[in-house]
Amino acid sequence: MEYTDEEMQETEENQSDDYRGEEAEKPSVRGNGMLLIIIQLIVSAVIVIAAFVIKLIGGTLHSQIGTWFYDNYNNSIFINTADGTVPYTDNIKLKETSTPTPDIEIRENEDITEKLKKNITEPLKEAVITSGFGSRELNGEEQNHKGIDLGADKGTEIYAAFEGTVVISQEDSTYGNYVVISHNDNVKTLYAHCSKLLVKKGDKLKAGDKIALVGATGDADGNHLHFEVLVDGKNIDPSKLLSYPTAGVE
Repeated sequence: MEYTDEEMQETEENQSDDYRGEEAEKPSVRGNGMLLIIIQLIVSAVIVIAAFVIKLIGGTLHSQIGTWFYDNYNNSIFINTADGTVPYTDNIKLKETSTPTPDIEIRENEDITEKLKKNITEPLKEAVITSGFGSRELNGEEQNHKGIDLGADKGTEIYAAFEGTVVISQEDSTYGNYVVISHNDNVKTLYAHCSKLLVKKGDKLKAGDKIALVGATGDADGNHLHFEVLVDGKNIDPSKLLSYPTAGVE
């Protein structure tokens, strides 16, 4: 079939229009892709800047967000471990002379108290209670004393109150040289201000085993043993378990 010159010219013009139409669509597609990339970059930048600002000037908020995340996705790290060391980690550092709190959380259970009293080995063979448990005044400030102070000479031997495992044996700026022992029934005992520690973390002990010597390390005015008893992580009054006399108890 032969085409006239006019028909051939018309065909070429139509093909040229189709080609230009395809070319016209391409810039639009590219434009949409670039817009999506720009939006993604802006969102990413906003997230990074927000995280930086929160970290820089909102430390508490940053910590709360982190705690919320772990609470929801990894709760197990906030649960007390089997050896009960969580209350004594660097994140929750024990302070005998810290800022006063309204009240010490005390576990009141006479059955447990009586059971402990029947089975306890007194940490010192001879001593006097020089500072009692609970509210007391120290350096002009009212404070909550988490244990009792037992006055004794430097070098006096200290014994494990019950059978158990040493979970902490180290030095602290407040407690000085101190030992924490984990016992059965979620019971722990703490012995502070020691002049020398005789056990290490992981040691298995029987009641009455020698664990340390009395001293005045850390935040202590004189030689004594600061002794704490905890049940389920809560302090109870150790004097209810012991037979030591009192002398100048505050």
